Amino acid sequence: MKVLQFNQDATCCVVAASSHQISIYNCDPFGKCFEIDTKNSKNKNSNNSDIAATPESRSNEDSILISSGSRDRGDTEEEEEDNEDNALVSGNILKEGEFVIEMLFSTSLIAIADRGQGLNKGKKLKIVNTKRKSTICEIVFPHEIVDVVMNRKRMCVLLESDQIFIYDISCMKPLETIDLWEDHYKRSQANSCVNTSNVGTLEGDSAKLNRTASNLLSNATQKGTNGSNPSVRSRRNSLRSRIRPRMVLSNDDRSILCFTAYSSPKKNKPNSEALYDVVVYDTLNVTPINYLNSVHKGNIACLAVSHDGKLLATASDKGTIIRVFHTGVDSDYMSSRSLFKEFRRGTRLCNLYQLVFDKSMTMIGCVGDTDTIHLFKLDEMANSLTGDASGSGQWNEEEEILAANSNPSTKETSISKPRLANYFSKKIKSSIPNQNLSRNFAHISVNESNRNCLGFPDEFPNQVYVASDDGTFSIYSIPSRPGECVLTKNNKFT
Repeated sequence: MKVLQFNQDATCCVVAASSHQISIYNCDPFGKCFEIDTKNSKNKNSNNSDIAATPESRSNEDSILISSGSRDRGDTEEEEEDNEDNALVSGNILKEGEFVIEMLFSTSLIAIADRGQGLNKGKKLKIVNTKRKSTICEIVFPHEIVDVVMNRKRMCVLLESDQIFIYDISCMKPLETIDLWEDHYKRSQANSCVNTSNVGTLEGDSAKLNRTASNLLSNATQKGTNGSNPSVRSRRNSLRSRIRPRMVLSNDDRSILCFTAYSSPKKNKPNSEALYDVVVYDTLNVTPINYLNSVHKGNIACLAVSHDGKLLATASDKGTIIRVFHTGVDSDYMSSRSLFKEFRRGTRLCNLYQLVFDKSMTMIGCVGDTDTIHLFKLDEMANSLTGDASGSGQWNEEEEILAANSNPSTKETSISKPRLANYFSKKIKSSIPNQNLSRNFAHISVNESNRNCLGFPDEFPNQVYVASDDGTFSIYSIPSRPGECVLTKNNKFT
């Protein structure tokens, strides 16, 4: 048994009972509502696919297949190549799961990509109607599918070639293709152009950099090739790499997409690739909104976005610190104060593989390869960042020192030695890791050897769901005071 994920409102849970069988369970009341065998689904669904698909969807399917890749190949040849690919597939892929699956809330529409039956089938995304048990359409991509996210407006597909395809879910029309590595190259070029320019003030240069980076991001579809552009690196298989892009999509109709972006290489490591940055993207208007620089010192391993797309939670590959940022979609956003909250999960390193907000944005949960699931509260004053008051004073002193340095006549009279020493002491203190960050409000003890999945049900705000690879589905009650969640109900996946 392998638990894959909950849907967007935690009304259903997807599990894989075997390497080719997918089951969907209702959470309340608990019970199996759909089952599909991917090994035999091709023959079963092929007879009904033309009946289920409308003429528009069939025409869109043809155009998508032509634009994404060729499929003029015989079934026998494809199966033979799949068998060869299966022999080459390492355990690293299977550890991540054989399936990439995404449900559209509690509707009958699901998207499935089967990575366990060969690399060729890992490039094919099926849109399935669970009520009719038929395939609406199939989209073939040039590279393997890593992740799929969707809401009622948009569907986004991340490939192992570091490309994101954005679709209008109403008609499966492709809207945009974002090349993460090429965008990184363009931003690096923009950054170098601004740094080499000595014209204008510091604020002018910063504004110029932001405008240039935004323009380059908006022109992401104007791709180059490796042959024409030697600075674009050859494609790597991000599916098998520890450093891998991540993406999340908000559940509401605003359809805010957040994805990790490659940072500029360090001076001492010119060939280094690091995922320290996050891009906030408006998929409705197909335009970037914001760019968050260096949200962690390590590579970003996990992301979560709130229901309305206003808050973004991140965790690095160390798994010790969880940060919550303003995405910038609201009007009162301040770029200098993008960090909203900061939590400490613990001091022991771990691999966090899930972050999730509740719909009311009052709580965030994190799940990793430890024996504890942590729940953090966002609406309490006690969870505010420590040192906010001193931080504002630090900014004022820094501005005063910079102003005094720009005016030598008032430099000695404006700043006394004690204040200067106080300023540097705060700068040194800020570089020391803060051990007094807010801790979890509630926690759940689980078996460390199992992989778990967490869900916040919209209908029951005081409850939380936990599904585990050992076949258990548990319902916990969130305490009113800090402490451990109480187990109220237990079920078994069959």
